[in-house]
Amino acid sequence: LSLIVFLAVLALVYISNVHVAERKQLKIEEKKREVQKIKWEYMSVEKDMLLNSSPSEMEKKTSEIGLQPPSSIPSKLTLKNDVEK
Repeated sequence: LSLIVFLAVLALVYISNVHVAERKQLKIEEKKREVQKIKWEYMSVEKDMLLNSSPSEMEKKTSEIGLQPPSSIPSKLTLKNDVEK
């Protein structure tokens, strides 16, 4: 009789373990799909950023709001230091 009870308990533990493993496997698959979706989103944003940050695109966008590239070289400002050290 004790052997039958032991085997029944063992069977219940086994069945429970299988269900827990299946749930974990489903969660892992769900996380893999989520990671893949986020990876695609990242690649899309990265592509847009690279496309929009090219010099020609920057020039187009800045000219739309009235900004133009400088026509002369910037001059260097120097300060005369009159304070003695």
